[in-house]
Amino acid sequence: MITDIELMNITALISIFCSLMLFLNWKKSKALKEAQIFLRHAKQETKEIAELPLKNPFPLIQITNSGEIIFINPAAVKTFPDIQNLGKQHPILSDIDNIIQTQTVSMREVAIEAQVFHQTIMTTKIDDEQAYIVYCYDITARKSYEKELQKSQQVTEQARKEAEQANQARGDFLANMSHELRTPMNGIIGLSDILLDASLNKESKELIEAINSSSKNLLILLNDLLDFSKIEAGEISVESIPYNPSDIIHQLEKLHRPVASQKGLIMETEIRGNMPDFVLGDPSRLQQILNNLMSNAVKFTDKGSILVSLKCKPQVDNQILLQIAVKDTGIGIPEDKQDKVFKKFQQADSSTSRKYGGTGLGLSITKDLVELMGGAVKLESKLGEGTMFTVAIPAQIADVQQFKEDQGHNNKPLGYNTNAKIMVVDDHPVNLLFMQKTLSKMGFKDFDEADSGKKALSLFKNKNYDLILLDCQMPEMNGFEVAQKIREMETAENEPTIIAVTADAMKGAEQKCMASGMDDYISKPVDKEKLQQIMTCWIPGETSTETQKENITKNTKSDCQIFNWDHLHEFTDGSEAAEKKILGIFIDNLEQDIKKLESSFETKNYEDWDEMAHKLYGACAHIGAYAMAKICDQAQMLSANDTDNIIKLHHAIIGQYQLLHDTLESKKLSA
Repeated sequence: MITDIELMNITALISIFCSLMLFLNWKKSKALKEAQIFLRHAKQETKEIAELPLKNPFPLIQITNSGEIIFINPAAVKTFPDIQNLGKQHPILSDIDNIIQTQTVSMREVAIEAQVFHQTIMTTKIDDEQAYIVYCYDITARKSYEKELQKSQQVTEQARKEAEQANQARGDFLANMSHELRTPMNGIIGLSDILLDASLNKESKELIEAINSSSKNLLILLNDLLDFSKIEAGEISVESIPYNPSDIIHQLEKLHRPVASQKGLIMETEIRGNMPDFVLGDPSRLQQILNNLMSNAVKFTDKGSILVSLKCKPQVDNQILLQIAVKDTGIGIPEDKQDKVFKKFQQADSSTSRKYGGTGLGLSITKDLVELMGGAVKLESKLGEGTMFTVAIPAQIADVQQFKEDQGHNNKPLGYNTNAKIMVVDDHPVNLLFMQKTLSKMGFKDFDEADSGKKALSLFKNKNYDLILLDCQMPEMNGFEVAQKIREMETAENEPTIIAVTADAMKGAEQKCMASGMDDYISKPVDKEKLQQIMTCWIPGETSTETQKENITKNTKSDCQIFNWDHLHEFTDGSEAAEKKILGIFIDNLEQDIKKLESSFETKNYEDWDEMAHKLYGACAHIGAYAMAKICDQAQMLSANDTDNIIKLHHAIIGQYQLLHDTLESKKLSA
């Protein structure tokens, strides 16, 4: 914005410029003597304008090309005391000839010792000689501020980089800690579970139960730490799927009743009000919340009872409010300590952790999860009388009939193929022993073991496997590298399903596995039921009905994650003709897009490659090709400079495309 003073200065410059222009006209039309008289008047007028100190407090100079100073205002004399002696040799006028050669008006910045001036230079002529009008404005304070601001921005940027590095280091530490702790726990929990099914005498069974219980308690502590880290990093998401709240209450009651009974406690549940059969929400998170509250109730109650009640409060538009209370007759919490229980790493009393154990994170995580689900948690307690936690979580009533149909469709009794050839890869001997015992109990007979990545590749060269269970963290060659090598080596006859067995519970673990060419993953400690589900999905066996047998194609992967047929059926209302037409269009476009993707990749035009990945993501997600959509979604997030990950994901996309193409072609031909 131009200030009043600057406006006056500009007016003075214009007046000077106009006076000189008039002089040139006079020179052409009048005698030299008259012109000289006019020039003296013009100089005087200019001088009077420039020397108004109140109106023009900034340096103003007029000088000829030869160095003669025509005029100089008081501000210029004060600012540049030696300018009349030095003329064009003065630093404020340095290189002025070159600056103004091709322009009538020019601007620049000139630094003289500790001061910086913004300079406006105008050209004119006096007696056919080049002359300059120079206006200077002191911007030292502004430049100093800009310099400090730049320093501040640099400090902020450095702080941001350091924070990112610290966050990365924290993530790496937690991932490594997760792996190092979960790997031995995988063996302890898994083998103790197997021993509990064996015929043991009473004393041995009690010892095994103690080992199993202790290891699971340790797993709970680890999960608390990981959940805390994920919540802090904003990495926890909430699902919206149908579930029965009453079932969760009854399941948790069965889980905690044995421990409560051992302490002589009475545990009761109460379902009140018109509770819907199914609501939309996140059953896993709700189970985690109530498990924390019920565990605390059992832990801090030595006599009396624990009551878990559930009721629903109707809201508008098919919405309800789930209200769950966990009430105990335990030690209670002093009023002045109640504000601490929801804080991280704190318990009501320092002696609590020594006597009862725990991380001091359970209630903090509970509160965060409740609020993440849009709810609230309240505490009421009296010292020596007991405690009641009340949780209120909003939910929506789900379509019961639709949910039952979905459940019936998803629960086909497929089973798994026990004749499949399997390779287990893990560098930890306890984990190999656990997987050996587990697979044997599941009925598998043909499985090999490899305790390193190199041995796994050697076995793969000499035998065709249906499925490979691959540990991700191994020395020398990790599971991601092994998966990539296998995908490079595989043939049409030897194209195994690769399942990651990972102890990494951090966000991004699944994406990392898929990007390296794996098909699915299971977390450590390995849950037997989850392992059975994965086997059923990727290596299904004979089914009980002819209809189910017809649904098993040669490429069994298509029934799992490659393509969601239910999504397509809903889109077409079950019309086979419409499905065949849509699949034909999709396959044709998919082939063209893949060719463009490969062309961009070969020419290293990664910006076009990213655009094609984005296009593929949208098309695959809309039609139900979720596995490929997931990989393309990861790809479209990469920058053009992230060549290492672009290369990995490109190969993953091409591999998934081959599976998808074969699956859809087979379906299109049979439709």
